[in-house]
Amino acid sequence: MLKTISSSTIAIPSVIPEKQTLSIHSIESFGTYDGPGIRMVVFLQGCPFKCLYCANPDTMDCKGGKTYEIKKLLHEALHMQSYFGDEGGITFSGGEPCLQAKNLIPLMKMLKESGVHICLDTNGHVLNSYVNELLTYVDLVFLDVKHITD
Repeated sequence: MLKTISSSTIAIPSVIPEKQTLSIHSIESFGTYDGPGIRMVVFLQGCPFKCLYCANPDTMDCKGGKTYEIKKLLHEALHMQSYFGDEGGITFSGGEPCLQAKNLIPLMKMLKESGVHICLDTNGHVLNSYVNELLTYVDLVFLDVKHITD
């Protein structure tokens, strides 16, 4: 069941719990480097690795970031959808987005139902039942392999 937010014509699914949140470092509204086409890039807060060469070291601390309601994030993504064109969409990066897989699942499900292309930028370190479910909604995975030994 969809409900319309009073200040907008964007239909937001009502199945997302009112106060379900994510810890987000920042959002880039017109990304062109984090997946195909024009993308909304959501940098989630927290990463178990402390790589010296990290491109986003300010996303490492799991206690940092801003609390962001999933409904608000969904509203912003759907509002930007017309800018994505045929190839763009949303990319979840970080930090390590899979640390917040449980709360990402309903968001990704609604994005997928709305026809938004979803990219996940992960180091692959977190793999559990939530991540397995999350991956069913992902169109493209950027797997950032950190270290390989023989």
